[in-house]
Formats: sequence, structure tokens, C-alpha cells
Amino acid sequence: MGTGVRGTMGRMRRVWLSAVLALAVVLQGGLGAFAGSAHAEGVDAAPTKAQVAQALGQLQELLGQTEPAGEWTAFGMARSGKPIADRYMKVAEKSVTDGSLRLVTDYARVALAVNASGGDATSIGAAKVNLLDTIATFGKMTAQGPNAPAYALMAFDATGYEPGQDAAWTRDKLIEWLIDNRGAEGGWSLASGKSDVDVTGIVLTALAPYQDRTEVKAAVDAALAWLSSAQLATGGFGKPTESSESSAQVIIALTSLGIDPANDARFVKNGVSPLARLLEFRLADGRFAHTAGGKADTMATFNAMLALAAVDRWMDGLPGLYAGAGVGASGKASVEVTGLNGTLAGGPAMGKTALEALVNVLKAAGTEYTVTRDPSLGFYVTEVAGLKNGELGGFDGWNFAVKRDGSWVTIMEGMATFSLKAGDQIHVYYGDVGTQLIHSVAFEPAMPRANLPVTVKVEKETYDWESGKTVVSPAENATVKIGDQVAVTDDKGFASLTLHDAGTVAVEVTGYANGKAPAYVAWESKLDVDSYTKHVNVRVEGDAGVIASGQASGGLALEAVEALLKDKGVEYHVNKMDFGSIIDSIGGVAIAKFGGFDGWYYAVLRGGQWIYPSVGIDSYLLEDGDEVVVYYGGDATKLAEPVTVSPARPLPGQDVAVKVTNRPWNWETGGFDPEQPLVGATVKAGASMAVTDANGKAVLKGVQEGFYGLEVTGYATDAAPNVVRSVQPLAVTGSYSDENSVATWALSSVRIARASGAMLGVGDSAKAGFKPQQAVTRAEFVSALVRALGLKADEAAPTPFKDAPAKAWYAEEVAAAVKAGLVSGVSKTQFAPDATLTREQAAMLLTRALKLEASETIVLKDEKKASAGASESIQAAMSGGWMTAYEGNFSPKATLTREQAAVISARILVANLAK
Repeated sequence: MGTGVRGTMGRMRRVWLSAVLALAVVLQGGLGAFAGSAHAEGVDAAPTKAQVAQALGQLQELLGQTEPAGEWTAFGMARSGKPIADRYMKVAEKSVTDGSLRLVTDYARVALAVNASGGDATSIGAAKVNLLDTIATFGKMTAQGPNAPAYALMAFDATGYEPGQDAAWTRDKLIEWLIDNRGAEGGWSLASGKSDVDVTGIVLTALAPYQDRTEVKAAVDAALAWLSSAQLATGGFGKPTESSESSAQVIIALTSLGIDPANDARFVKNGVSPLARLLEFRLADGRFAHTAGGKADTMATFNAMLALAAVDRWMDGLPGLYAGAGVGASGKASVEVTGLNGTLAGGPAMGKTALEALVNVLKAAGTEYTVTRDPSLGFYVTEVAGLKNGELGGFDGWNFAVKRDGSWVTIMEGMATFSLKAGDQIHVYYGDVGTQLIHSVAFEPAMPRANLPVTVKVEKETYDWESGKTVVSPAENATVKIGDQVAVTDDKGFASLTLHDAGTVAVEVTGYANGKAPAYVAWESKLDVDSYTKHVNVRVEGDAGVIASGQASGGLALEAVEALLKDKGVEYHVNKMDFGSIIDSIGGVAIAKFGGFDGWYYAVLRGGQWIYPSVGIDSYLLEDGDEVVVYYGGDATKLAEPVTVSPARPLPGQDVAVKVTNRPWNWETGGFDPEQPLVGATVKAGASMAVTDANGKAVLKGVQEGFYGLEVTGYATDAAPNVVRSVQPLAVTGSYSDENSVATWALSSVRIARASGAMLGVGDSAKAGFKPQQAVTRAEFVSALVRALGLKADEAAPTPFKDAPAKAWYAEEVAAAVKAGLVSGVSKTQFAPDATLTREQAAMLLTRALKLEASETIVLKDEKKASAGASESIQAAMSGGWMTAYEGNFSPKATLTREQAAVISARILVANLAK
């Protein structure tokens, strides 16, 4: 039962009481506890919105905490702007699944309450029960008289449900039955005979949306005429006894039909309207009595809340009480309200119209507002949060705009009639005829990087009423705020900012101005800012030698250089100029040391090719693997190209010919000139040294076996260097008998490992085969790491492991590793030197040895296969480029091969060359 009918039939009252029994907890003692309570005083003939809102608010406080939250409580609270969906939806699921729903009105009241609370009445609970299908196929629809068809129709309309054409009950069938089953007086009742006020009010509420149908309009007019004649001299309704519930049902019907419940002449008797009369039943504590002079009554109080909610909605220009929640459930529509200098309210919204969505958001935020009704213009907003129309003395006031599917909608009607669709963004703003809409906001780059400039392009749009077209143009003087950075667009709509923090930041484009209406409707969004950290090598070459070198991270060249200098403890100074930043001094070497145009320069080696950046060091964007070379030089200082060596794989004792060239940068053409010999450069490998001739060639005599940093320099006395120092690896060594079986990608590393002595053939012998695909042992890998890093143990320090005797070839290396804290045994006395090593174990040893940290997360297809304690080490080893994946797989459980171990040790050796 869900009618609220009262007074005409005792049977109906008993069913109603069973539906609202939970309310008795709040209103306990309602028939006696307030005996002698005075009726509320000061009720006007035409009560004001403030009086209605005050009475409604008190009822919300009284009824809003009832437990469990019943259907009509949830419905009334939601439709009056105070939803309790978080408490009600579980109750709804229970009532649907426990078999307690039997009648059409049972299903209808749950459907109405679920819809009002933002739920889906066609899919409730785990079984996804469709209440509307049940109603549409109900066999005994008319067994409850007009009640069931009326509530069925209201449930269909509220939820937007469309019964199938073959359904037992469609909208047309329900309307037809109601029209055909009127009483002789023009109203409706539960049984044949005279019309009943309560039932007539319910049916009129159901028929309200169909007044454009001729037969419905005639029936509505006849029923209204009868209701007017049935109104008592007190302004109320009810036979044989006047009741507040009867007035409540009439008020709901009138407001649903768009009729003023306080001033329509047909329903004012002796100066008292139904609304004024209803409020005369209100008691001092806010509850309502059933009869005049009576005590607090549960049903009367609840019906009063529904009626006052209906009036409050009518005064705000909103759809009727049973019109449904409309789009916006679960955040499918949104409202943002902006005033003269900022946002006043906003959030997800429910509502059939833009005005309803706005009112719901304002009520939820506790923001005061005023909706005014104009006889010709209809309902419109005249005040929000104390800001009234005409505040600035002109044609300024509250306006609205709607963005749908990413574009602004051309609006030809007011908020009260503008129908919403899912996903609509409603912007309610204070402005004037000059306030314009933001058409688009674009960023270059599309994903900005922290500490780098981002250009923002803002466009506005206006509607040309003569042509009927939208005109898009640059939005000048718009304030752009991204995070904590602010800029103003120029006459072309551009603004530039530098964002300091990575992550998701708020973006605002506004046009607020003191004493004026905003130039633009505020625009808000979110922007992802990339951290943009790259891993590079940095060398700082002074006028007489290397000052610092090593790996560093940063998005810009200056960031990486500063990171390295700070890590190495080298003093430096950066001077920020209008055109950018320059380095004044590094390690005590200041610009103009030799009195000319000498100073600190920089270049980048990428993929074996030099880059002479056209931007300052504080603006140059790095890529992984770059080598940033900061050098002290002058006008004549040259950068050597990577040298060529002949023979390519020199054997011990052979002469090594080195050719040194450079490619001068041509600033006029913006490119490199042809390669030319670099004359007079000093070339050195260990004890061997030579100077390049006119052809750029130098011959190093009888270079002995070893791993060298092949160094090219051009230092000068009392002048800036002629050539920037450069170093590249040179391995002079013999070959293994099985060298042909070494993979191409590992061959140079195997030669470097042999030449340096970091890793020799099996058994630590240069004469044995290398066996590149054989699994590396713990002893072999630890020894290679220790040798590559140059670690030493205390003299004659024994290992603590019984299986690593002092005479073992790896004993000293294991002792050094233990001393450095790089490795431990498999137990206190066992090292397991011959045990093979997995790739994840190698990553853990490498991370510990080099003190690596993961600076980024690399997505791996097999990351879940790694041990929990190894994942961080794998990321650290990969982000630094020490180990790599193959086709997205790291293969953490696979054994590390000897050639893979050679590659790792060679990378360590090469990284230490330039130091």
C-alpha cells in the first residue's frame, strides 16, 4: 500500500499504518505525548517560501533518522533535497528479495523510492529484479481500485520506463482505465459511489503529465471543479471529518498540475488556502496532527512532509513531487556555480531540469538561494549565496550554460524547462552580456613536463544571433592557473607557464575582475604533468683535466649537471639571466679565466653523434642514454668525433693507429660542415702517447694487453683547451678458442672483461675457453663485480666460508665482497661458489654493489614471476641500464649466462673510464 489515503475507509488506514510503522520510533507516544500541545501560530493566508522551508526542514530533522529507512521516508527525504540513499538502498534490496512485496502499490512505492534515491528500479539486488516489469505484467491491477493504476503510472513516469506493446498494462491502458472509472461527481474513490478527496488527489497527480491529451484535460478540469466544491470553509478537506492528510494530497495534486496551492482563487475559502490550512495542523514541535486540535500523528506528520516538499519544489519551479529524479544519478551530470570571484558550490547532480539539478546541489551544500517566478518569464534564479541580480548596477545577474558531449548547447529557454541528459555539465554563473564561454583550452606539449614551460592556448566562443552560428576566436586577458602557477593570455589567446611539480594538477581559466562581471565563464579541468626524468652520463671537463663525471638523472641538461656536481661535492654557480641560465664557475674555474670569450659550454652526445643545442642548458630536453659534456673552452675549442681504431681488435704488442676528426658546427646553415682531421690532439692509452698529424692520425706503439681509456685531449698553456677531452674504451687482448660462439651483442664486452682481467675464461684462465652460454657461478659473478669496481680486501684476509679456501682463485674477491657488504653466504660457513646464479639474484647483487635505486617503474610482462624481494632490484638495475629485458621479459628465474655477466662487468668498467 502506498497511497497516503486517510479517513474514508478504516481498512486503508490500517494498511497505511503498517507501511509507516517504523516512523513510530521517532514519533513514539504521538497520540498522547503531546496532549494539549498548541498549534503553530503566525500562519499567513498565503505562506511564504521561508515559512514552508522552515516547516519542511524541521520535518526532515524529525523523520530523516528513522530506522530502518522505509520507502516513503527515503522518497520524501530525497525529493525534498536530503537523500538518505546510503541507508535506504540496502533496505530496498531486502524488501525486494524477502517476499514482502505483494501489491502493485508495494512495487510502485519501492520503485519510486529507489529512483528518487538515485538507484535503478529495473535492476535491484544481486538478482537484478525489475520492479517495473512486474508492475507492467501484474494480473490484478484494478483490485485496489484507482490506487494501483495511479501509482503504476507515476512509477513508469518517474523512472522513464517504457512497457512493451504486449504488456498487460501500458501507459495508455492505465490512463484509459482511470478516465473510464471516474465517479459521477468527477472525482475518484476506492469503491463506487461518491468521489473521495484523497483518491482524487492521487489520480490527479498521476494524470498531471498528460494534460495535453483532450480526454485527460477534461477529466482533470472536472475533478478540480469537484475538489473546489468539496473544499471546506476552513480551507481544508475531508469527510466526514476534516484531516490534514486530505489537504496534503490536494496540495501534491495542485503542485503537480502547476497550480498555486496558496493563491489559486478556486482553492481559497474565506481567505484560507489548502497550504495555509495544512500549516494550521502543525504543532509547536514541528509535528502535525491528524485532526484540528488533535495530537501529534505519525501519518499526518509524514504526509505533511510530502506536501511541503511538493510546495517547496513548486515554489522553486521544479518538476512535481512524483516527476522522478531524472538524469544525474551516480554523478552522470554535474553543476558548477561561480560568482564574482570564485566557485560557490558544485558537484554531481540529479534532476530532470537544469534548475532542479542546481537546487539539489545548492541544498546539499547548504547554500542559500532565491528562485523568482515571473508571470511572463517563468521561474529564474535571482540570488545565490547573497549575490543578487543587478549587484553591479547593470544588466548583470545569474545565467546558465550547459556543455553536452564536449560542446556548449545553444539555449533558447530558461533553467526551469531545460531538460537534462546524462553527462550534462551545468555551469551557473554570475555575469552580464559580455561574459563569454571558453570554447577550448589546449596545451603544448599535450602532456607537459615538470620544470619545463608549457604553452596554453585558450579560445572563446560567442553565438551570432543573426547568422545562427557559433564564432570561435582567441580568448585574450583570460587568467590561466595551473597548480600554483598563474599567467594571463595575450591578444592571441596564448599564455606560458612553467610547472614545477609532476602529477595531476588542477587547471582553471577565469576572467574575474574587481567591480566587474567576469569576462569568461570559469573553466576547470585536470592536467597530468610528467616527471620527465631521464638517465644520462655527465662529464665536466675543466681547462686542465676532468672535474667530475658519472651517471645522473634529470629532465633538463642543467638538472642532470647539477645533480652530478652535488653528488660529487663540487662547488659551482649558476647565474639566472633574462634569456636563461648560464654556469659561471665549476670547481673554482670561473668564466673569462684567460681574459677572452672563454667560459663554460655544453654539448650532448646522442647515439654517437654530437648535438650543439640551440637553447640554454636550462632548457635542453634530455633523452635516456645521452652524454652531457660541460667543458671549459673558447672560440677555437673543438669537440672530437668518436675515434676510429686500426686494427679494430688490436692484439697485445701491436701498434694501434688512431684517427681523430671533428665536424665544425656552422651557425649560418644550422648544421655540421664536412668532417675534417683534428690536428695536434694528444692521444693516450696507458703509457703509450702520440700527437695527431696533419691527417688527424696518431700511432700508439706496441700497446700492451689491457683495458684502456683511449683519451684524446688538447690542453693548452695559459689558454682554453683546443680540444675537449674525450675518452672511449680500448681493449687490447687475445681471443678465446670459442670466441666465434659469443653472441654479437656481447663480443666487445667479453673482450673488455678479458683485457681488464675482470672476467676470464672458465676457471679464471685466459687460455681456457670462455663458454659464453654456460651459467655463471656465484664465484665468477662476485669476482667480476669486485674486479670491475676495484674493490680490495684486507691483506691476507681469509673468507669466513669453509668452501672458499684461501688458495681458491676467487678467495680474495669473495673476501673483498664480504668486507664491502655486497654478498653473504648461503649459511654462516658456506658460500656455495659453484652454485649458478639467476638473473634476479644478479640484479640484487648489482643493486647492492652500485647502490642503485629505481627511479622509474618499467612494465615487464613477467614481473609477477620475480621474487618479492627481487622486484625493486630488478627495476633499479634496468632503469640504470645495467641489465635489460628481452621482448618485455626479464626472465628473473633464468640463470645468468657468462656472456651476460661479461656485459654487466664491461658496463661498470666503461662507466668508470671517464673519471
